[in-house]
Amino acid sequence: LSNNTVIQYSIRNMAAQGSLQPQASPGDTCSKVELSLSCSGLKDLDVFSKSDPVVFVYEKSGRQWAKLGRTEVIDNNLNPKFSKTLVVDYHFEEVQMLRFVVYDVDNRSRVDDTSKQELIGQMECTLAEIVTAGQQYSRTLRVTAGGPSRGKVTIQSEEVQDSKFSIHMQLSATGLDKKDFFGKSDPMVEIAKAQEGGGFTVVYRSQP
Repeated sequence: LSNNTVIQYSIRNMAAQGSLQPQASPGDTCSKVELSLSCSGLKDLDVFSKSDPVVFVYEKSGRQWAKLGRTEVIDNNLNPKFSKTLVVDYHFEEVQMLRFVVYDVDNRSRVDDTSKQELIGQMECTLAEIVTAGQQYSRTLRVTAGGPSRGKVTIQSEEVQDSKFSIHMQLSATGLDKKDFFGKSDPMVEIAKAQEGGGFTVVYRSQP
């Protein structure tokens, strides 16, 4: 983060409705839900450093699993809080199976090629389970059903409402405390939003 770094951050007007029971109008059976992901206690698969986790999210369609998206990669962190969120359509009258798969990224140039990455663990649940859980939903990650724990994944959900508001922020810092012994510090910025039930969710993270 350098002086006069410009950050464009679009703010969507999102309302957390307690246990997030979407207010559907007559005939409306779909709502958009934003999912924020974090993990804790991930198994370390690297020898000389910590794992570099990323989460892939899939939805079951028939007998196939379709990729909905993924988070960013966070280096050397067994308790990552991902800033990249996922917005999905929540169909109230349908059973929507989701799969969350956490990998340790070994090939940074081909992140989306999961065959090049190392599996940490995965879990499956319905979108309704996440939505009706309230502010957050946590499950244990495993490689196989009944296998040992590989950590936990936590999903926070909020209903998304349409908004066209946008904020442009220009951030700079002076007189930062020097944290490096041989050189200058490599500062970064995190922006988090408050959750209605308490706590904060990271929505932006700059590069050092």
